[in-house]
Amino acid sequence: MFRRSAMPPTIKAVLFDKDGTLVDFRATWVAAYRGVAKELAERAGGGPELARHLLRCAGYDPDADRFDEESPLLWATSETVAALWQAEPALRRVPDVGAVVTAHFGDHRRYPPVPIGDLGDLLTRLRRRRLELGIATMDSTEKARATVADLGIAEHFVFVAGADAGHGAKPEPGMVHAFCDVVGCTPEETVVVGDSRADLAMARNAGCAVAVAVRSGGTPSRLLAPLADAVIGDVQELDDLLDRLAA
Repeated sequence: MFRRSAMPPTIKAVLFDKDGTLVDFRATWVAAYRGVAKELAERAGGGPELARHLLRCAGYDPDADRFDEESPLLWATSETVAALWQAEPALRRVPDVGAVVTAHFGDHRRYPPVPIGDLGDLLTRLRRRRLELGIATMDSTEKARATVADLGIAEHFVFVAGADAGHGAKPEPGMVHAFCDVVGCTPEETVVVGDSRADLAMARNAGCAVAVAVRSGGTPSRLLAPLADAVIGDVQELDDLLDRLAA
C-alpha cells in the first residue's frame, strides 16, 4: 500500500480536501450542477436541451450520469465554471452567470452537504492520535466553513482554507505550507487526503510525507494511483491506513 522506499517520519497532521473526500460528491453536487444549468438555460430563453448542453460542455453527461475525466466540475473553482459557461454563445446575453453559479453552489439549504460516513467519529479518532486536522479546498473559504458547520464537525479543524484564502490554488503547495505554519509542523510530517490529481500534486509539490487518494470522488483510480502513495476506498479507511503505515 505504501509506495515510498522509506517510511515517513512521525505524522503530526492531516490535510483533507473537502468535496469528494469528506463530502459525498455525487450526493451533494450533481443536484447543484443540474439546478444551475436549468436556471441558466431558462434565463437564456432555452429549455431542457440547453441545460443538458451546458452540463455536457462542463464535462458531465446528464443522461448517462457520468463525468469526463477532465471535467472542471470535478476540481475547478466556481469562478472557473462560471467563466466556461459565460463563454457559451447561448449565454452571452445572460449578464449574471457568475452570480447564478455562486448562488446555487452556496445554497446549503437546497443542496445540503452529505458526509461520507460518520465524520464526527472518524475525526475524533484522528484527534485522539494527537493529529492536527485541516481542510484545503478549491471552493471558497466561507463555503467550506459553512459546510463543516452544517455537518457539525467544525470543532475538529484548526485550519480551513479555500482557493480565495491567499495561499494559491491547487496544485500549488501554498495551502499545505499555510496549514503547516498554523499547526507548527513540516510538510514531511503531513498527510494529504484527496480525490483529485490536483490534491495529490499539491501534496507532491509541497513535499508531504504521504499523499492518499480516495476513490469516493469522480476521478478514476487509474489516474490517481500514479500520484498517490496509497489509494483507499474512502476517508473512513484512513484510520486503518495510518495504523499500517505506523506498523
